[in-house]
Amino acid sequence: MRKIRSGFTLVEVSLFLAITAVVFVGVAVGTSNSIFQQRYNDAVQNYVEFLRTVYSQVTNVQSEGNGRSDKVIYGKLVTFNKDSDGNKINTYNVIGDLENSTNGSSGGSVLERLEKLNVDVIVEKEGGSYGSVGFVDSYTPRWSSRIQTTTEWNDGYKIFTGALLIVRSPSSGTVYTYGTTEEIDVDNYLDELNGGVNIGNPFESSLSKFSSQYDIDFCINPNGAEKSSLRRDVRITAGARNASGVEIIQDEKEIVGDVNIGNRCE
Repeated sequence: MRKIRSGFTLVEVSLFLAITAVVFVGVAVGTSNSIFQQRYNDAVQNYVEFLRTVYSQVTNVQSEGNGRSDKVIYGKLVTFNKDSDGNKINTYNVIGDLENSTNGSSGGSVLERLEKLNVDVIVEKEGGSYGSVGFVDSYTPRWSSRIQTTTEWNDGYKIFTGALLIVRSPSSGTVYTYGTTEEIDVDNYLDELNGGVNIGNPFESSLSKFSSQYDIDFCINPNGAEKSSLRRDVRITAGARNASGVEIIQDEKEIVGDVNIGNRCE
């Protein structure tokens, strides 16, 4: 009688294991890429929501600041500095005098009028100490992402530094957006003030550095690497009046004339 062979040969088993390993690696890589993309999208969307929330807080802010009827919260200052972990992003209330017919604040640009109203993000508290106006909100980019500039720097990308000023007009209540590359580190100012150093109003001296003439582009780097080909452009359009001015720009460049109106983070 002819014997019937049962089981598998060593070659067949090895081939099966090899195919299974290839499939497993493919699934694992695909899953890893999917998780990475989801986290990156979440980081971008979360940053957009952070900026839009600041606009909402400016629009819906209470009329009085610091519990004093002669002071008004006019908006928000968002500072972008660099620390050992990457981005250091804080949001402060901007407080100033109440506009009236005797303080000479009428006329001029919004920033000029706010300057006359002695706007600041620092107030003197009881006992002669200084602190920020109200509560300070801190923001940390999600999933180790980094907020960077549009341009390269020494074969890499710089952490975005500067400040964003979103304020209401003292008279009309219209919201205005200004940006600067001037670093404003409120913590350092507070340390100097509380150390007995009279530095005047550091915020007021920085007002002349702010401009509303240009878009503000934030490049979201997904993993914080100094060099990355994947960077999403989150833009605040020049002169934005509300949260709709915060946009996620499409991935491709789009040149109109000599201006790139598409992704400036490529």
